[in-house]
Amino acid sequence: MSEMVTLPAPQKELDFPLMKALANRRSTRKWSDKPLSKQDLSNLLWAACGQTREQKGRTKSKRTTPSACNAQEIRVYVLLEDGIFHYHDDVHALEQTHSVDVREFIGTQKMMKSAPAGLVFVADLLRMTSPLFRSEEIQQLFAWVDTGYISQNVYLFCAAFGLGTVSLGLVDRDLLSEKMSLKAHEKIVLTQVVGYLKNNQ
Repeated sequence: MSEMVTLPAPQKELDFPLMKALANRRSTRKWSDKPLSKQDLSNLLWAACGQTREQKGRTKSKRTTPSACNAQEIRVYVLLEDGIFHYHDDVHALEQTHSVDVREFIGTQKMMKSAPAGLVFVADLLRMTSPLFRSEEIQQLFAWVDTGYISQNVYLFCAAFGLGTVSLGLVDRDLLSEKMSLKAHEKIVLTQVVGYLKNNQ
């Protein structure tokens, strides 16, 4: 039975200039081993692809990031010491899907395994029902683009709030998919690691 973990409300009123975040955006490969606070994790996930408008009737909800035909096919999973969690943007909560620590499989570079939190961006191809997505090749193209928007939001949030992050393309996707018990229509696009910078301990 999966367990839902309620996150604190995201602090949407925090003030940080966008131009400064753009100037500070960097890929970082060294972190403190301090776990992310629940509030910082909440803010991070909302910035990544949190809900900005609720669904009303036939009008779908909106996220902080765009997606082709508003398919919202990218699901964000969080890898922490105490397990694997699926982020549900509609209720801003984490669903624990496994209680095992699989952060060592976040990427093939050894240094990546030291990050306290990993994000896995998974494309659910069954959500891509528009006629635009007429082939799996086109589905994958748009899924990569949509993942890029989410990853960049993570970069900008981290730049603004003193976190280090880097996105990873070197991933054993088959192995990580197996560890996460993903289905055939759920495809890992990228992973991204996040942690506090060492001088921010």
